[in-house]
Amino acid sequence: MTGPKPWPDPQIDANAWVAESAVVIGNVQMAAGSSLWPTAVARGDLEQISIGAGSNVQDGAVLHGDPGQPVRLGADVTVGHRAVIHGATLEDGCLVGIGAIVLNGVTVGAGALVAAGSVVTKDVPPGTLVMGAPAAVKRELSPESIDEQRCHARRYAQLAASHARIRP
Repeated sequence: MTGPKPWPDPQIDANAWVAESAVVIGNVQMAAGSSLWPTAVARGDLEQISIGAGSNVQDGAVLHGDPGQPVRLGADVTVGHRAVIHGATLEDGCLVGIGAIVLNGVTVGAGALVAAGSVVTKDVPPGTLVMGAPAAVKRELSPESIDEQRCHARRYAQLAASHARIRP
């Protein structure tokens, strides 16, 4: 590319971890303790991508937005392997399962769980389980289940810190 870039450089906290094979482009902000795992993509060329403290974007997942549709991950969020988050907001403590797709304009409420393989086209209420294509609310989650999702994110943050320490 010649000439100035049309987007800002990524802002990655010193205590965040990005795997060597992950791709970070453009207006991407990563908070302390967040992690981007092998082959994950955070593509902030069209709109901002914000990854909150302690959140993890697992192997092969894609974060991308459209103009006016940023991607926002709150704190302690888990984005499972090969999931796609496109122009959506994931509030604190939620978990998006393996291979799920969350589309433009959707907000996944705090502590919610998106089942593996689901396609989310509408907002997800906080503390609920959604599944299917299109995803629908199946039930409310127990406080213990919601807490376990945050614990899962914390375990990934610890694992990312281990990877960061052994990087050459």
